[in-house]
Amino acid sequence: MPKTSTQIVLCDCPDHHAGELVSAVGNILSDHGVNFRCVKEFCKLEVFSRFVSELKHTKVDNLLIAGCGYEIAGEFLERILKHEIPGLEIVWEKLGTNKDAFSISANILAWQSTVNRKTKKKADRKRRKKMEKRVLVIGGGVGGCQVALDLADGGYEVILVEKTLSLGGNMAKLDKTFPTLDCSICILGPRLVEVASHPNIELLTPAEVTEVSGEPGNYRVKVVLWPRFVDMRRCSGCGKCAEVCPIVIPSEWNLDLKPIKAIHINFEQAVPLRSAITKEYCVECKLCEKVCEREAICLNDKPTEKVLQVGSIVLATGARPYSPISYGAYGYRYIPAVITNIEFERLVCATGPTGGSLITPEGAPARTIAFIQCVGSRNERYNRYCSGYCCTASIKEAILALEHEPYGHVTIFYNDIRTAGKGFEELYQRALDKGV
Repeated sequence: MPKTSTQIVLCDCPDHHAGELVSAVGNILSDHGVNFRCVKEFCKLEVFSRFVSELKHTKVDNLLIAGCGYEIAGEFLERILKHEIPGLEIVWEKLGTNKDAFSISANILAWQSTVNRKTKKKADRKRRKKMEKRVLVIGGGVGGCQVALDLADGGYEVILVEKTLSLGGNMAKLDKTFPTLDCSICILGPRLVEVASHPNIELLTPAEVTEVSGEPGNYRVKVVLWPRFVDMRRCSGCGKCAEVCPIVIPSEWNLDLKPIKAIHINFEQAVPLRSAITKEYCVECKLCEKVCEREAICLNDKPTEKVLQVGSIVLATGARPYSPISYGAYGYRYIPAVITNIEFERLVCATGPTGGSLITPEGAPARTIAFIQCVGSRNERYNRYCSGYCCTASIKEAILALEHEPYGHVTIFYNDIRTAGKGFEELYQRALDKGV
């Protein structure tokens, strides 16, 4: 017999029910795609005993019996069924001359629909309970890393997907944080290491989510793992491969302000601290392969796909800096000395392209600096909203500029100053006191 959670039995008993009625009910159920079983003289002892014996070897937990009705033989038969099959739910539908085939069939179909809904809800609850301890976090910036750590510390299994080579996001590129002016990587670095070493966190990088399907509690997620062309299990991050690599390319991580080798590690505190090859620039000279003692170079790596089953998804994809190229009047990309907020951060950072020296493109100290606010925001043509970030960020950077050039002159051009945050107004006053 088929292993199903429900079963419908039609009792074909000539002494009590018209054969035409049983046949008509069966035809209607068949037309609706409902499986049923027709049993001749169901309440006869030998027939009933055989039925019970067969039913015990199935997974039926809901049974509908259409026959004489509960008041005739139902109580006795139900007592036997529940004794032999504990937990079995039984419903009786009376077949009689005063009821037509359509009303009987309608009752059976309604019961079938109700049982199916209950079964699905029960399965969904069971599936969600099983999956709810596994969470996918998309984005490996400071927000994604903190979420991953909080969940992992709470006992959840976490899969962290980051599309770039290393964790950290925009915060890893900053020199200082506001309003305290603490070292950004000093705060972030230990957190990144903790993420990579946490037993409840699986790190996938570089990787991207390509498809999400399912429902809350049970998501099916497809992830593409992009090749590094370096085996992460063998690479130690020694950097010998970069030393011999003859190809110099712009550093995307350093916003093209600093050259880097075709095989490289993004930055000194990168997590994971493993090399990767920018394949579109690689000439396959195989010098890196020859110098690598751990045989970690894999020039023939291909993208792979991974399918994940998770209960919840956290989107922590972070912020994307606005490109001011469309603001032609400001000369960005045409005038070398016009740079963005994040490019300024790289210049004043000790790990940046100038080693922390605030200099002009010609190499001279930058003694006169202007910050222009609201570029790309609070503008009907671009973005109508206020970023809520730029005012305090520029105030912080103005203070950093004066730390590098104490006798410099720094001006901030603004619509209005919005320093809404704990300690932000104090930072604003500190900048005024310093002569900004």
